[in-house]
Amino acid sequence: MVTVIITSYKEPKTIGRCISCIANKKYSGLKGSFEIIQVSPDDATLNAGKREANKLHLGKKTFIQIRDPKRGKPYALNMALSKAHGDIIILTDGDTYFERDSVKEILLPFSNNKKIGGVSGRPVSGDLKDNKFGYWGNLLADAAHHRRSHAMNEVKDTNYYISDKTFFPMSGYIMAIRNMEINVPPEILSDDAYISYYIRNKNMEIAYTPKAICYVKYPTNLTDYLKQKVRSLGGYTQLKRIGIYKRDKQSRSFSIELKYTTFVLKYAENFKQFIWSLELFPVRLITWICIFWKRVILRQGNPKTGWERIESTK
Repeated sequence: MVTVIITSYKEPKTIGRCISCIANKKYSGLKGSFEIIQVSPDDATLNAGKREANKLHLGKKTFIQIRDPKRGKPYALNMALSKAHGDIIILTDGDTYFERDSVKEILLPFSNNKKIGGVSGRPVSGDLKDNKFGYWGNLLADAAHHRRSHAMNEVKDTNYYISDKTFFPMSGYIMAIRNMEINVPPEILSDDAYISYYIRNKNMEIAYTPKAICYVKYPTNLTDYLKQKVRSLGGYTQLKRIGIYKRDKQSRSFSIELKYTTFVLKYAENFKQFIWSLELFPVRLITWICIFWKRVILRQGNPKTGWERIESTK
């Protein structure tokens, strides 16, 4: 059995598509029994999810809803993980959707290798490159693909890569894990990174299958961009403080990003995009300065409400 956990907050316009791209077996490539667990704190998203489940004729045992008491994504994840019956658990967000056969692709590495504890799919920007923020979204998504495919070893005669001495953390937009006892601390900012390092510390491996594609909308203004990146990237600084880096070193930092300078500059296909690439450097510097201030000096974790909404990504 496969369990799919969808965490979603104030996303009534997108949750239906997210559920449908998984529950429609002809589209997702999912075989056998499954259950979808939707965790949301707001009525609008819960109601929209229920409408889509009814439209797809999903029964009570197949589609389960949990109301999160608005204590944040880690808390919501723990609630859903404790209810999951599947041997494999797929994790995603309610403002994304999968490409055709992505569910089938993300499950394949588990059946081929018992040492694999988690598999990451490939987030792809759903935005066009005809504006600066759309271009940045595509660039950063493709840079993450480049890092995952180069930090891991390609498995012969397959469509996926597997970690060995090095790896790059899974993406919370599309990842799958074996059903194991995981409790994500409530203050954690980067739950996908925490789970990735947790699995590695259990002496299990992480796989990456780029054919499992998840479409993501990235921020379209600087305020939302900084808010999202300070939270997600800053989570790696927080993880260092709690001592999660045991088998592996920290995989995201300002100094590590500098090594991708050539990639960023070569990514541009025309002069306008080259200027946008140049403009990304000071923005990333500001991002890491904000991270240092908020996560290192002030030691801020999740906000009191737990959830932090990035409006322009919805």
